[in-house]
Amino acid sequence: MVEERDLLMRETWPQLRQHCRERQVELVEVDLRWGISEEQSTRRETLRLCLDEIRSCRPFFIGLLGERYGWVPGEDALTADLREEQPWLEGLRGRSVTELEILHGVLNAPEMARRSFFYFRDPGYARGRGRDFLPENSVSAGRQTALKARIRQSCAEKAIPLHEDYPDPRRLAALVLEDLEAAIDAQFPLADVPDWIDRQARDHEAFAMTRRRTYIGRPDAIEALDRHADGHGDPLVLMGEPGCGKSALLANWIARRRGERPDDFIVQHYIGSTADSSDHVRLMSRLIAEIKRWTEDSEEPPRSPEEIRRDFPVWLTKARSQAERRGVRCILALDALNQLDDADHASRLAWLPARPFAGALRLLVSTLPGAAQDALRKRGWPSFRLEPLTTEERRRLAAAYLARFGKRLDLTQLDRLAGAPATANPLYLKIVLDELRVTGTHERLDRRLNDYLGAGDIPALLRMVLSRYRHDYEHDRRGLVGDALGLIWAARRGLAEAEILRLLRPSQLPQLPHASWAPLRAAIEEGLVDRSGILNFGHDFFRDAVEATFVNTGRAARKLRARLADDFAARPVTARTSDELPWLLQKLGARGRLRECLLEIDRFVVLHSRDPRELMAYWIDLGESRTMGRSYAARFEDWSREWRHEPQSVATAANHLSSFCYTAALYDEAEPLMRRAVQMEEETQGPDHSGTATALNNMASLLQATGRLTEAEPLMRRAIAILERTSGAGHLELATLLSNLAGLLQETNRAAEAEPLARRALAMIEGHRGSDHPSVAAQLGGLALLMKTTNRLAQAEPLYRRALAIDESALGSDHPDVARDLNNLAQLLQETNRWTEAEPMMRRALTIIEASFGPIHPMLATQLNNLGLLLRATNRMAEAEPLYRRALSIDEASLGQEHPHVARDLNNLAVMLLAMERPAEAERFARRALAIDEKCLGSDHPDVARDWNNLGQICQATGRLAEAEPHIRRALAVFEKGLGPEHPKVAAQLSNLATLLHATGRAADAEPLMRRALAIDERRLGVVSQAAATDLYNLAQLLVVLQRFAEAEPLFHRALGIDEERLGEEHPDVARDLYGIVQLRLIAGRLDGV
Repeated sequence: MVEERDLLMRETWPQLRQHCRERQVELVEVDLRWGISEEQSTRRETLRLCLDEIRSCRPFFIGLLGERYGWVPGEDALTADLREEQPWLEGLRGRSVTELEILHGVLNAPEMARRSFFYFRDPGYARGRGRDFLPENSVSAGRQTALKARIRQSCAEKAIPLHEDYPDPRRLAALVLEDLEAAIDAQFPLADVPDWIDRQARDHEAFAMTRRRTYIGRPDAIEALDRHADGHGDPLVLMGEPGCGKSALLANWIARRRGERPDDFIVQHYIGSTADSSDHVRLMSRLIAEIKRWTEDSEEPPRSPEEIRRDFPVWLTKARSQAERRGVRCILALDALNQLDDADHASRLAWLPARPFAGALRLLVSTLPGAAQDALRKRGWPSFRLEPLTTEERRRLAAAYLARFGKRLDLTQLDRLAGAPATANPLYLKIVLDELRVTGTHERLDRRLNDYLGAGDIPALLRMVLSRYRHDYEHDRRGLVGDALGLIWAARRGLAEAEILRLLRPSQLPQLPHASWAPLRAAIEEGLVDRSGILNFGHDFFRDAVEATFVNTGRAARKLRARLADDFAARPVTARTSDELPWLLQKLGARGRLRECLLEIDRFVVLHSRDPRELMAYWIDLGESRTMGRSYAARFEDWSREWRHEPQSVATAANHLSSFCYTAALYDEAEPLMRRAVQMEEETQGPDHSGTATALNNMASLLQATGRLTEAEPLMRRAIAILERTSGAGHLELATLLSNLAGLLQETNRAAEAEPLARRALAMIEGHRGSDHPSVAAQLGGLALLMKTTNRLAQAEPLYRRALAIDESALGSDHPDVARDLNNLAQLLQETNRWTEAEPMMRRALTIIEASFGPIHPMLATQLNNLGLLLRATNRMAEAEPLYRRALSIDEASLGQEHPHVARDLNNLAVMLLAMERPAEAERFARRALAIDEKCLGSDHPDVARDWNNLGQICQATGRLAEAEPHIRRALAVFEKGLGPEHPKVAAQLSNLATLLHATGRAADAEPLMRRALAIDERRLGVVSQAAATDLYNLAQLLVVLQRFAEAEPLFHRALGIDEERLGEEHPDVARDLYGIVQLRLIAGRLDGV
């Protein structure tokens, strides 16, 4: 049957695999005699292996029969152990392995009837093809005839498909493909393909099943979980040493609970059991999707990581409300929090809120010592420690487990096993039992038991197991154990079985024969976990043992990773290869190859869709975060001209690239890509499509970021018009665009136009999501900012406080959105001189952000800057400086050396250092900030104007007035060009220029500038604004110099009145105003008033 097997392997299985994948099913074909010699296929252990594989391959089976009866195993193959496990083998000596496989796989298993297929080759095909095609002898011929007769009879009785006399291997391949496609269609109809929610639930249930096979109940633990599930308090934390059975406890308790309380809604999530189960964002997304389905909620679930994190507590609250309405329990079980990927410092658990878990919403978590356990301990949640097995529990577990395989220990052996201290750990005990049932023949059982109990701990025991694997499973391929397990260790997520077979293939074959790998895979069993088709270590003990045994040098690790990188690089671009390849290349330090890998446009789209921050981290590591945009632009042009790319694919890639460059502040590279994306969306989707509106909004955002506000506005308005026509006036995306336009109008000093848009957006969100949704809080913050910038602080404050109250109630007190609200409110309090209220809020916001995102995140850098500004304003420079420097260090590490955020940090440092009379340092930072902003934002951006002003202030402070003036004039010109002549920033710059002119003896030239600044601030911010008070004071000072005392004094008094009203009588600005009045009277000779 070599020709048939080869044809099936080369042609039929690949077609079937694709057919299965369309139905979200994975095909694993097993032919233990493909690709190996006859000598290899007739070993004594082959029979056991064949029977094991048939069991694991159910429910499908195909049998091919020609004229040969096949290998008959000798007496040594029917060992006492095998007969004990498979009692049906008694009386079947002298039967071929083929016949025994058919008996075990089909004829003795009635449930297999509908999924089994037999094919008999035409006897005429064998004639003239040599004796290898003919019966071995007359006895074998008779047995083959009898076997076929029995198969015919069973097929007729059980309606099993039988194809007789297929003419040649090619016809067989066609028949097998036709039959199996029909069987797969019947069991997995295309119309019933499970969605990703069902697939996730299925995968986690499959893992749970592996933990339920043999379980000895722990009554105290079961009772503790029952009490928690029926109670109303905080979440329960399961604790215990590694291998103590926490996962098994949860899996078995959940199965029991579902049987007893079928109306309860239970979601189990075993972190580490599937390929993406350790990603905290995907975990939240899965729970939200499950809750949405159960509650039948009509709201669309969040999509982006930021939205998922923001809305997760809201969906938890919905689950609790639904459970309370139905009178049931909603139970979420999260196993092994310690195995979370630490992206965004997920193990700190800031993403997991505490507040919603009460009443009918119950949370069970388990963890090992580490960051997750520390975070849980800080919350004060109650815990239950799973204690080691008692001696009696060990006895019962060992006896029950071995009985599954027809094995048992005598009482002496059982007592010795149960009495060993190490077997108090369930994992240690199970490893020993697995080894005994495989290697502990009756004759050697005592010696093997002594050996394994002598290990003393799990690492030593696993080293013994690996040694045994090398002895038993490397007959066909030397080094198989170390190579296979070493490659799994070296991979980021593990390896698929097909990848392992391909990587270990002999030179003359496309893959390692399954017969060479299957015995090792069967022996390892639960030591390897199948996570959505990817095999990885079932526990860290096994991983560590493999590393210590096979990967004990850096050179060995590099060799394994290089082998994997070469293989993944040779494969098509998929989510799988794109996840592994760049990670491997980074680990190898293969910088050139990593660069080329990231520049592949198809791979870039996959990487950016999955995790933009990881993609950026690769470029920062390469040192090309500021130059990658040009490389991507050039590569995209070449890629987009290839004939194979559909216009929509090109538009998608352009959107991803422009978004990535925009986020990285590579605006020059992002702009042509965004324009291309707009053009292609219009061409492929139409000018009135929502995709076109999105592209237009993205383009407008870029123009706004680069200071081209007049160009951005019509694009935003067109995007809004499209959504109003296509999605209706109440669409949430429309609310977002309205809010964006309001922000742009506010930036161009058109608050009167911005406010109705902001209020309309708020009303739309409240109407759609209710008045207590976090998205309402975000919109309230935007409206409050508008009030604040138009000097309506009394109206802004309650909006900020309402936003804070909403987020604390919906999201919990430690959510990043709460930090945003605290920061906004604190900044408002600063403006009203309430420093003692503002500072604790600012510090609390900082604590939340650091706990949520870790010590190196751009959001933390922003919060450090905000606290630094507060400390600087209260003259605590020594406290502010380390905060500014830490912010700078964070942004440089996470965004690269030339990002606008880095320029912001440098500017803050420069201003503070100037106030601390360290002008040389200040100037160095200010010039670097200017260079960064001009490079990133262009010479006409308002941030560049800020930089020129700061540099001018430094020159002025160091007596270089002639050098300062052109800098300050240039800043004024940029502000006027970008923001318009009536913007408060223009007023501030006019005041700065007037101050400089005053210092150079040109008070007369300064006066009209100061009067214009005052007029702008009074019109835009109000006649009693803080800016107006400062302008009045400065103008009065000028008039004093010009000897116009009568005009100056009322201005001083007006400034004093505003400052006393707004800042309080003890504020330094009040003292400044009073001193101005005193100085005026002294100069005017009016000593009576002094």
